[in-house]
Amino acid sequence: MKNSAKKIALTALVCVTAAGMMTGCGSKKLDGTKTAVTVNKEEVSLGVVNLAARMQQAQAEAMYKMYLGGNSDSMSIWDTKMEDESDETYGENAVTTTVESVEKMCLEKEHASEYDVEITDDEQKAIEEAAKNFMAANTDETIAELAVSEDDVKKFLELETYDLKMKDAIEAKADIKLDEKEYQQMAFSYASVRVSGDNVTDDDAKKNEENIQKFLDKLNEDTTADFSEIGKEIDENMTATTGTCPTYEEGDDSATNGDAYPDDVRTALRKLEEGEVNKDIIKTDSIWYVVRLDSKDDETATENKKESLTSTKKDDYYNDTTDGWKKKADIKEEKKLIKKIKITDNHSFTIQTPTPTPEAEVTETPAAEDTTATDSATAEATETPAAEDTEVTETPEAEK
Repeated sequence: MKNSAKKIALTALVCVTAAGMMTGCGSKKLDGTKTAVTVNKEEVSLGVVNLAARMQQAQAEAMYKMYLGGNSDSMSIWDTKMEDESDETYGENAVTTTVESVEKMCLEKEHASEYDVEITDDEQKAIEEAAKNFMAANTDETIAELAVSEDDVKKFLELETYDLKMKDAIEAKADIKLDEKEYQQMAFSYASVRVSGDNVTDDDAKKNEENIQKFLDKLNEDTTADFSEIGKEIDENMTATTGTCPTYEEGDDSATNGDAYPDDVRTALRKLEEGEVNKDIIKTDSIWYVVRLDSKDDETATENKKESLTSTKKDDYYNDTTDGWKKKADIKEEKKLIKKIKITDNHSFTIQTPTPTPEAEVTETPAAEDTTATDSATAEATETPAAEDTEVTETPEAEK
């Protein structure tokens, strides 16, 4: 239990270290002391909500840059309207989801005692130290832009810690019952050729049809043959490989690969015995297939699917539980105040990776040791010059 508690505390420390290394540019100053959200009796300041929003923004931008190979200096998506019928931008939606997340965390804190969840003394000390380091690691300008006090940072970390611990505690109470028909996966070998579609000429189609017939004829000479080897003999460009899909129709709805293969392919496979080759070529509008059922219950694929489905059902139970709390809660949002938080393409936050320290390992830290600002690497919080305050304009109200 002690190691588990330390792990939770260190997760929070990683989170705040990242926040402490954030550098921002171009924001109008907010009054972080004002109450932005009230959940039952729990009041949350604008500073806490803004810090949570900037963490979400910084993490999203870091992932975006990683996806682009680090070649983009800005995300260039926050001002884009979402692909739905609303006029809400991705930036506005990010603020909305942040507020919803903060509300959920407040409810998790409120219900924590029902699950025997609490913040331990060690975790509280870690949170307090992290908050202190956060304030020391940032310039006064960045702190003012984030609109946070040390108490705000502690509050944010406390809520994050409750969120981490409560998710595990709630999911542990989920009574998950699965039928093997929901998760059992069969393994098969298949060869396929494209007979129509873009860049498929009549000559290509004719050649591919002949090749897939040759493949079936060759396979019938030795039904245990390796599909990839037969494919190489006939045409190097022929697709000849293996796959998995639900053994039973009941698994199609819940399986990520339920519709990866056409209905005709899955139906044919379910009629075969292990080692049996489908006697006919399976012809769809654009692709023709030759298939062989290798196993009705592929151990690895079945176990992976069972774990995935169990995880999904636990997530559903967790979301249903917290959504139920929210429906009964007395929640008040100061919408005009929250609307002052702007996530735009011209206002960027970056997570700078801190230098690792030996103390960051999951080991017992000496009691009451004063490590004020040595735990974080020096935090350079650079601000772009003057024109910043004119960058952020009020976005017309376009709620989803």
